[in-house]
Amino acid sequence: MASYVDAHCHVTTSTKTNANPISLSDLPVVRCVMSNNSYDWQKIKNLKDSDPRTKVGFGVHPWYSHLYYIADQGHPPSKDAHYRSVLQCSDTSELEQIICRLPEPVSLSDYIHTEFEIASCDCIGEIGLDKLFRLPENGFYQGDDHAPLSRVKVSVEHQAQIFIQMCRLATIHSLPVSIHSVKCPSLVFDLCQEHLLPHSNVNVCLHSFTGSLETLTGVWLKKFPHERLFLSLSSYINFKNLDSAAKLVQALPPHCILAETDFTWDTADDDTIIRELDFVLSQIALHQKLQSKQEAKELIYTNYQRFIL
Repeated sequence: MASYVDAHCHVTTSTKTNANPISLSDLPVVRCVMSNNSYDWQKIKNLKDSDPRTKVGFGVHPWYSHLYYIADQGHPPSKDAHYRSVLQCSDTSELEQIICRLPEPVSLSDYIHTEFEIASCDCIGEIGLDKLFRLPENGFYQGDDHAPLSRVKVSVEHQAQIFIQMCRLATIHSLPVSIHSVKCPSLVFDLCQEHLLPHSNVNVCLHSFTGSLETLTGVWLKKFPHERLFLSLSSYINFKNLDSAAKLVQALPPHCILAETDFTWDTADDDTIIRELDFVLSQIALHQKLQSKQEAKELIYTNYQRFIL
């Protein structure tokens, strides 16, 4: 019998160090745990060896992209120069306060060289672009240190540079990618078309897709081979509006559909995880006109095995 699938989930980002290895629930769920930054990567990078149900993604989420710089001919920028070049805010004082709270930026190439190992990684993710988000006042999102949002944003140009480098990493190692895209559908597609489409061994998952149906059917499904394209659906994002969700599910070829929670598995309780996945499966079964939730479960499991070969 097919397992539940959580094609896109996380663990908590925290700057606090913990000597104990992270342990995830033993639910009958196969899952791909994505990293967003160097903090959560330290928690999950050894999970693949310790848990056969777990696949691991290596990524830089756009919400953390400002923490990394792309070296210009090997010369690292100063902390102040880097953050002033990638952060945007009309209030100089607010920008300066954020910069004071931020850590020293990290070279993306050094981070990849030091931390990425193909044997420990199944996917490149979470990566992407986000025009909407603002930095919290503590400098970056932390699961155990909540702060009010500031008016500071990361330039889309810098996000795109990080995204391109991570796409190149995927193509070099023939790894699938899991992509976050908010309010920049054309740019994300253009970058994927340029950097991923020519590489037939790289699968693409649009995680919790929030674009328009026109973008989905007229661009993604028209240009990308269906056997390489996946949309991972979450209750929290995709099923807020059931009418819109129904149209989205109906527009998808069945072999392109995945299910996810986008939860932090080290904090979510077991009942909530299963309840969320069951809801998504029931909606997929309904709108794909399948015989049962079990048939949807088997479909998603088969698709997941194709997504992460």
